[in-house]
Formats: sequence, structure tokens, C-alpha cells
Amino acid sequence: MYKHIKRDDRVCIALMLKQNCTYTEIGKELGFHRITISREIKRNSNESEIYQVSFANKQAKEKRKLSKINERIIDNDIGLKNKVIKYLKRDWSPEQIADTLKLSSHMTIYRYLIRNPELKKYLRRQGKKRRKYGTKTNLSRYQANKRSIHERSQEVKEKQRLGDWEGDTMVGTERKLRIVTYVDRVSGYLIADLTTAKADDIHSLVKQQFKGKICKTITYDNGSEFALHKMIERDTQALVYFADKGKPQQRGCNENTNGLLRQYFPKGSSFATITNKDVQCAVRKLNNRPRKRLNYLTPRQKFLLHFRG
Repeated sequence: MYKHIKRDDRVCIALMLKQNCTYTEIGKELGFHRITISREIKRNSNESEIYQVSFANKQAKEKRKLSKINERIIDNDIGLKNKVIKYLKRDWSPEQIADTLKLSSHMTIYRYLIRNPELKKYLRRQGKKRRKYGTKTNLSRYQANKRSIHERSQEVKEKQRLGDWEGDTMVGTERKLRIVTYVDRVSGYLIADLTTAKADDIHSLVKQQFKGKICKTITYDNGSEFALHKMIERDTQALVYFADKGKPQQRGCNENTNGLLRQYFPKGSSFATITNKDVQCAVRKLNNRPRKRLNYLTPRQKFLLHFRG
């Protein structure tokens, strides 16, 4: 089955090009043939022949829109349109009309009816309402390959070990800047950094964030900023899981800690006015604050205790 290259794939392509990966390597990572990758880069690079995600995505959308307009042969031919409507009013089926008018497919008429729903009353069978192609059921490769939170081992669920993290981002008013946070489920130890909402920036930060720290699993919410979760798995050697949509309580440790962090960066505040130094200052305060659930040890003490033990 043919698959279109989507935005999440373009993020990965741009990142791997920066790492001087070949088209074959990129195709293998994304599940496409190297020629498909080559065509994508050639078609959607800018005038300087640089492949940028935003530009490539915009180009692809414009070309898809243009191709759809060109495919609307009924809309573009008044004579043909009048004949289609005439036969519909005679209670002919789209298949019968397409055969009579020598159209390539009866789906051309069905698509015309979707754009003109007032004509559907002439169909013998109204049928079920179909979901438009390209909407939520058509998941990208990254969405489709997500590992569910329900697949986590009992050891992770019962908080029996160090290194099982929950991840999320906190959003500023400008939305382009985020504080990406990770919280260890056992100790409550927090890692956080100021970054952008781009998936490749969050992926690039991962190695640095977990350097020298044990990382066995990460459980994220369903934000698109974690689209490169397969590459995060590769770089951290951790299994990445995703919580169910609309259920933040499944990552309660991370949600609660983000609430504590909001003491320093309230909702509705701008992240453009802060620096990563400000974030690290707040992180140190939280990691050195005693917690009742830890018998008044600090998250840092608990983390080091387990790490050494």
C-alpha cells in the first residue's frame, strides 16, 4: 500500500540530512524507498536547495491542493457537470453514469457528491458517512508505531526500580518555546530544559539530558513534539511508551511535578523572557526540596540512594 510522506517524516528527513545520512539510510529509517526520499528532497527543497521542514510541508500541501483541483474534471467541465446532475436526477447510480460518460472511475462522481452534498438525495442508497481521507484514522508512521502505556512491564507499573521516566512539555504564551520535563517515577527527580516545540530540537536534547543517568523507559503524552520517539529510543536505549489520549493521570508523577514547576513559571507567562539558567535554578530547588512521600528525603537524595544502591 502506497504511503504519503507526512510532516513527522519530513522532520526526520531534515534531521538525518543534517547528520549527513544517505537517502538509503533515511529511507530505511522511515520505511520508504531511497528514490522516494530523493524525489521528496528534490521537489520540496527551497531555492538554495536546502531541505527545511516548514518549507517542504508548505510546498507539498500546495502541490496536493493543485493536483486535487486538476482532478476535479466534473467541476471544470460545465457540460459534463450538467450531464452528471441530469443522470443523478434520473436515479442512475454513479457506476452507471461513469460508464455512460466514459469516466475513468465512478469514484470521481462520489467525490463530486462529497463536495456537493445537496445532490446525495438522488442516490438510491445514502450509505454511511465516510471519514475524509487524511484525517485522524490515517495515522503517520510515527503515530502508528507508538508503544502503548498498557504494554509496560509490571516492574515499571509498580515503581520497583530507578530509571523509568515520564516526559512532557510545559507551554509558554508564545507556544513556540517549551520547557521539556522528565520525572523519575521512583524518586521524583526532575530533569528540565528550555527548548522549542520542534520535534528535532527535543530529540537533539535527549542525549544531553540523560548523560550519566539511568534511563530504562520513558512515558510521554501524545504531543507531536515527541514524533521522533523511535530516534529517542535509539539514542537513549530506553523503551518509549505513550499514555492514552486525554488521560494525564496516567503520568501523574510528571503532571504533579509540572504543577510544582509552575510556581516559578506560571500559566500565561512568556518563556521568551526566561533563560535555561532560570529553568535550572528552579529544577535545583525542586530536586532539593523534601517530599512527604519520600519520608522527607529530597528527590536528589532518593535518586542518588537508588543509583548507588
